[in-house]
Amino acid sequence: MRKSIPIGFLKTANDAMPAVAYRLGLSALVILIPFLSPDALAQVTLYEEAVIDVGNVGVTVTNAGFVGKAGVRNNPTGPPSFEYPLDSGIEHLFEAGLWVGAIRSDGLITVRTGAQTSAAGYAAGRSGYEFAQTSRIVEQSSLPQRDAFSPRAVSHQDYASSFVDTTTFVPGTSILMPDKAGELGMTVSSKSYAWNFPFTEYFAILNYDIVNISEGAWDSVYVGMYHDLVVRNINTTSDAGSAYFNKGGLGFIDSLNASYAFNAGGTEETSNTYGAVVFLGAEWKDTRDGRTRFFHPNQKDQYEADGYTAPFVNPRWWSFSGGTEELSRPQDDLSKYQRMSTPFPDPNNFLVDADYVAAQEAWIERIRTDGQVSLGNWIGLTPVGPFPRVEPGDTLQVTFALVTALKPDEFQGQAGKPIDTPESISTLANNIFWARRTYSGEDNNFNGVLDTGEDTNANGVLDRYVIPEPPRSPVVRVEFERGEDDRTNPVLYWDKTSERSVDPVTGLRDFEGYRLYRSNPGDDRGGNVLDQATLIGQYDEPGNRTGFNNGFDEIALAEPIVFAGDTTQYWYRFEADGLLAGWQYLFTLTAFDEGDVDSGLPSFESSRVANATRVFPGTPAAEEERQVGVYPNPYRINA
Repeated sequence: MRKSIPIGFLKTANDAMPAVAYRLGLSALVILIPFLSPDALAQVTLYEEAVIDVGNVGVTVTNAGFVGKAGVRNNPTGPPSFEYPLDSGIEHLFEAGLWVGAIRSDGLITVRTGAQTSAAGYAAGRSGYEFAQTSRIVEQSSLPQRDAFSPRAVSHQDYASSFVDTTTFVPGTSILMPDKAGELGMTVSSKSYAWNFPFTEYFAILNYDIVNISEGAWDSVYVGMYHDLVVRNINTTSDAGSAYFNKGGLGFIDSLNASYAFNAGGTEETSNTYGAVVFLGAEWKDTRDGRTRFFHPNQKDQYEADGYTAPFVNPRWWSFSGGTEELSRPQDDLSKYQRMSTPFPDPNNFLVDADYVAAQEAWIERIRTDGQVSLGNWIGLTPVGPFPRVEPGDTLQVTFALVTALKPDEFQGQAGKPIDTPESISTLANNIFWARRTYSGEDNNFNGVLDTGEDTNANGVLDRYVIPEPPRSPVVRVEFERGEDDRTNPVLYWDKTSERSVDPVTGLRDFEGYRLYRSNPGDDRGGNVLDQATLIGQYDEPGNRTGFNNGFDEIALAEPIVFAGDTTQYWYRFEADGLLAGWQYLFTLTAFDEGDVDSGLPSFESSRVANATRVFPGTPAAEEERQVGVYPNPYRINA
């Protein structure tokens, strides 16, 4: 879903363009911008938004250097900001944006920001929103059944756009861009990737190719993701204003370079979740020898051996309002650069290591627990650096991920909200692992080098985003047919798409079978009916070590069925009987592969999201008037 916003037309605070004082719970109107003719508008690139929603996470991305939907609390029926599960109402973000800090060739320290601490979020020309769009958002998909299908797509849902920090005016307007004097001179190609596999549907990857288009080199460069992570259920909470934002608990997983947040003090009915911003990796052109190098904290020894400062990720937080010194919001580029480059607490300020460790533990405990007493309104930043030098024309690639997770069952309910332990973050850690595994692709040992045995497609290049894939989701059609008891029963038909799938890593057709899931009456009341659906049938290939080995005779048709207006050949049929009339049921069909027991490769299952369908069975009043209904992707709407 993509939306173009022509800047210069009146918008309310709930619309997609500028948000006004959302943190304060106020409403307002955006001031009209000087009129532009239709011809002039046609020649400029408008601000656009698009929603990542192919999996079970919903993220609004833009072509202006930031992500998220600042006004989502005031408009819960609109596009998501960073929602998981999709359409559950559980949001994880106010706004996030790219930060790039460096020392220019003239000695000026400057930081270019895609978003900054604000009560209102984005508005054209607002201070801290220093990138201007230069392209529309283009969607591509590797899924053949999607309208945006392209063989060049990386993921199931790619979004690509570009922006710069060099324009004088907001495109299409006479509004001045903020801080023109502080420009670095960059163009950024932004790409987001998302998949609907069960092991990838809880994250989105954000990749930035940052090109130095100035005439001078940048020194001591830091690149970060600014983030205002806020985990609340916007469908059930009654909190507004500061009460909505101050319940957050925060933390950092240093082994995974992940800053995360959770709902530590909100009392609304909701599932307990985590939302995280994760640094995945970077690629930097070494100016000494011209080679492109992997830039990551795990490469510390190699960089130090070459005389460089070791790469490090430096998580920072500051108070939304108030605070002193290091805990107040940075007011200028110098203080922003200092936040990117200097840790807090700073070990250089302690004479004794034990004192530093104690201060660090106290700080971590504070941000973890402040939300329990309504003091958790913290703003975060996850930067990486220092990249030693970026010459004119060189590209610096930095990749982050937005990752979510449900807390395990034992940490659900009100009592589980404030709990933040290695056990409670175990699912989040696993999900981050899969985000990193997806990013690393062929780089199995995560060293940024194509080693012997890693080139699975034999092209001589280290390819990222190459992962074991489950079979493609089958095409499903639901019909209602009269059963022996004169009731209209839902009948599922599906094709053989899954059986023709080839795993990109092994190169094999390793389809194994199908799994059919169904919810029970009332499961939709919790708002996440998809996770409530339970297995009611499995059919798989006989004669191997995977599955039930029960074959397909029970569901296979002797000849395929083709329906009017639908060219798909349906080879399988399953009739669901014994359902309660008038109640809602969710059905979803997946395909799974054989895996490889000997090599330790597990069996992978296709998305439970892709063909989920909700039905309402009933008894017909007359032959021509059957009381039934079918709704594609229905679990996203609570009855």
